[in-house]
Formats: sequence, C-alpha cells, structure tokens
Amino acid sequence: MMEVERVQGIASVSIPKDTIPPEFIRPENEQPALTTFPAQAAEVPVIDFVNNDEKELVDLIFDASCKWGLFQIVNHDIPSDVIRKLQDVGKEFFELTQHEKEIYANKPPGAKSVEGYGTKLQKEVEGKKGWVDHLFHKIWPPAAINYQFWPKNPPSYSFLKGLQVFQDNNWYDVKYIPDALIVHVGDQIQIVSNGKYKSVLHRTMVNKEKTRMSWPVFLEPPSELEVGPHPKLVSDENPPKYKRKKYSNYVYCKLNKLPQ
Repeated sequence: MMEVERVQGIASVSIPKDTIPPEFIRPENEQPALTTFPAQAAEVPVIDFVNNDEKELVDLIFDASCKWGLFQIVNHDIPSDVIRKLQDVGKEFFELTQHEKEIYANKPPGAKSVEGYGTKLQKEVEGKKGWVDHLFHKIWPPAAINYQFWPKNPPSYSFLKGLQVFQDNNWYDVKYIPDALIVHVGDQIQIVSNGKYKSVLHRTMVNKEKTRMSWPVFLEPPSELEVGPHPKLVSDENPPKYKRKKYSNYVYCKLNKLPQ
C-alpha cells in the first residue's frame, strides 16, 4: 500500500481514482457531489461596512449570528493589495519542494502543538484522513510567536468557491465575493451566548482541477481560561446550556473528536 503523509503528495500527481489510498476516500455521506443541495448558493448575510449607522450594523451582525452563525463583510477597509500579498505568499509556500516545506513541519509526530506545516488540524475519524495540509502560525500576542515555523522562503491566480454551510438539514455552497471577509461564529461564542449565537457547521471542498487554499484567522481565548455562558445571559427561564470548561480541555476534545 502506498504511504502518503501529505495531501499535496496525492493532489500534485495524476493518479487514477481506483489507486487513491483508501484512507483518503471519504464515505458517500460526506462527499459533496452526493450531499450538496442542488440549488443556488446560500443567501448568507452580506454586511456592508460602508454603512455609518453603528446601531444598524450591530443589529445586522446580531441577526446574522443568531440565524446563520456566519456572515460576509464587504468594504472593510483592508486594502486589496494586502489581501493579494497574503494569498500570494501562501500559494508560493505550498509550491516549494516537499523537502523545503518539511523544514517547518510540526514535529515530532506526537507533539501537541499544531503550529507549523502539517496535517494535525484534522483528526482521523474511522481511519479516514482529511484532504488538507496547513501552515499554522500564532501571531498574537507577540510573545507567543515562534519564528521556528516562519519560512524564510518564499521571499495568473484564480479564485475558487469551496465553502459550504449546513442549513435546514442541507449543505449549500456559499457565494464567493472577491475580497470579502467571511466571519464564522465559533463554538466559544455559542457557549458564551448560551446558544443564542450559532456556531455554523461548515466544510471546505477540494477541487480536482485546481489547487484550493484558505487563509483562516482564529481568535481564541487563553488556554487556561474557563469558558461558559455569560452570567447576564443565564436565568431561571434560561438556564445554562453548557458546562464551564478550560479552553485547553475543549480544544483537546475537539481535535480528538471526543464528546464535550
């Protein structure tokens, strides 16, 4: 059996479907071609920051967070050329040779950190591997930056839709809007809001014709902070729906597919 540690090792070579290692073949109930609802892209809320009415913006974000757990922001004042530079650097890194990329791998294999180059962000479930390689950095606070994992290299780009959200018991494509920021309400916000805001179930798809990359930014609490419903959102009529838990314990359960 062919042993493959990195997804790019499969994606970068042309091999027949029946020779793809079985650990990379997802069950039918997870395959987008069989599970995506055949309709137009989902009407995910788009919030325009050109609006100067702060109260209206807050109301729009509140409504989107409650109903969708996801929204897109346009006219956010991040220059397009800054976004392009980020995208170009990511693309150039993954075009390095495998040997060059492995210099920044998150080793040893048993290490807890996901920082650096690797595949640790996706835990194997029932022996199936995720179709993703990543380069993960901590960038705040400055004291947490580990330059061991910051590559010295790299000193016609096409955009692909690939995000899907689960809504009304169906998977829907999310419309691609150039330069828009996609904001996900994460699990911790759902917990703090005592379930008022929704942590949307979402997934990204691979493309058999072109390379697809994402540039996610995670905002997370300190590892030892206990996260639970905010006291002002809990009452006799609305009791806490979640137990308080250290964020580090939550992450461990999440990465290892354990019940929370």
